Amino acid sequence: MRRSGVRASARARALWRENESLKKTVDALMSRVEQELSDRKAGFALFETAVQLEETVSLRTKQLEELNKQLTYELNLRQEIEAALNNAKREAEQANQVKSRFLAAASHDLRQPLSSAFLFLESLNDRELSAANLSYVRKAKIALSSLNDLLRSLLDITKLEIGGIEPRIFNFRINDVLVKISAEYSHIAVGAGLEFRCASSSAVVRSDPRLLESVIRNYVSNAIRYTASGKVLIGCRRRMDGLEVAVCDTGIGIPHSELENIFQPYQQCNSKSGRLAEAGMGLGLSIVQRIVSLLGAKRHVQSVQSRGSVFSVIVPYGRRPRRTSSTTQELVNRRSLGGKVIVIVDDNRDVLDGMASLLRKWDCVAVPARTAAEAVVLLTSNDRVPDLIIADYHLGDGTKGDQAIRDISREFEHVGHAFVITSNPDPALRRQLKRSGLAVLTKPLNLAKLRAMVEQKLAGAGAGLTPKGGSSRRVRVLQ
Repeated sequence: MRRSGVRASARARALWRENESLKKTVDALMSRVEQELSDRKAGFALFETAVQLEETVSLRTKQLEELNKQLTYELNLRQEIEAALNNAKREAEQANQVKSRFLAAASHDLRQPLSSAFLFLESLNDRELSAANLSYVRKAKIALSSLNDLLRSLLDITKLEIGGIEPRIFNFRINDVLVKISAEYSHIAVGAGLEFRCASSSAVVRSDPRLLESVIRNYVSNAIRYTASGKVLIGCRRRMDGLEVAVCDTGIGIPHSELENIFQPYQQCNSKSGRLAEAGMGLGLSIVQRIVSLLGAKRHVQSVQSRGSVFSVIVPYGRRPRRTSSTTQELVNRRSLGGKVIVIVDDNRDVLDGMASLLRKWDCVAVPARTAAEAVVLLTSNDRVPDLIIADYHLGDGTKGDQAIRDISREFEHVGHAFVITSNPDPALRRQLKRSGLAVLTKPLNLAKLRAMVEQKLAGAGAGLTPKGGSSRRVRVLQ
């Protein structure tokens, strides 16, 4: 019995050990199976991910292809637009050049009859006119002055648009500019029934006198145009940042809301009660704005409706020149033109007659001629020697004015005083004539500038000028 129990116990322990071994084997197999299942799941998940990634790549590729097509289309469209803009720019530049050439040609054609009208009106003897006729003459001068302002504005705005104006900055006395403007506009203002005053100034400024003169001239022209009664005053005031040149009037005034708008092109005050309001184009103050910017100056405006306006420009101070120079008015008042022989060469008969009438009114001996040869014949047949030669630059036979001056001067001794009149505003022409020693006046003629130029040239002729009634110098024999 005891042996059977021992054998059973040993058998049980052997079975237990075998069971434990089998259990471990089963666990190992289950673990391996689980690992294989897990690996299979991971592979399937990776496969699913790869499939999804491929679909995403395909979708993104299609989107990129569509985007590339859109970008290509927009690039082509942009190139077409740029090409169209370049063509439009070229066409605009060509049109602007055509406009500039047209205005240059129109300038010459318009300024010729305008100069004739100015000269004929100025040559009239006011003392021989009735009160009614004198009033008509003054109104005609005002109308012509307005037309001259319009023409000048058109030409100025054209040159500013194409960049044809370059400032020439130097020191000068502001009074020299004020005297010129006063001489030009005082008779216009008086003829319009206005009181006109210009206060002199000893200040020296640094700017471009020609451009600054244009600014002040536009101010004065507007002041006269929009002042029905009262006065116009030009004056200067010293300020810390420069000299303020102001034009004051007792005109219609400007609403505060329009004070800046009037400096835009083709903008005018809404009120039409000004004397010549209908004659303006709204360019004058836009020209002022551009010139002031070009000069680096400052402009101001103050106005009260029905009481008047003050337009001003502030320019830097300059150094006083060492040498003193006479003003235009002083030069005019100092010398007499009586008996001076002045040759006028112009192919336009109206201009020629008008200039001759004006010079005779100034007690000169006028010798009008259409060519240099005709002038020489008239001089020699009357035994006269010219004190001064004035020639239009563009003559009908293709001859230039400087050549006509040389042809006349070659036939006489000691004739070196001459200047040219032209409607061509080209600065290169002025430089060319200046190199030849010839000054230039621009049409339509400013009578104060014409008188000043004649005085200046005759002042340099010395004591041997031709006395009234004949010539003391010998005439060369014509070849």
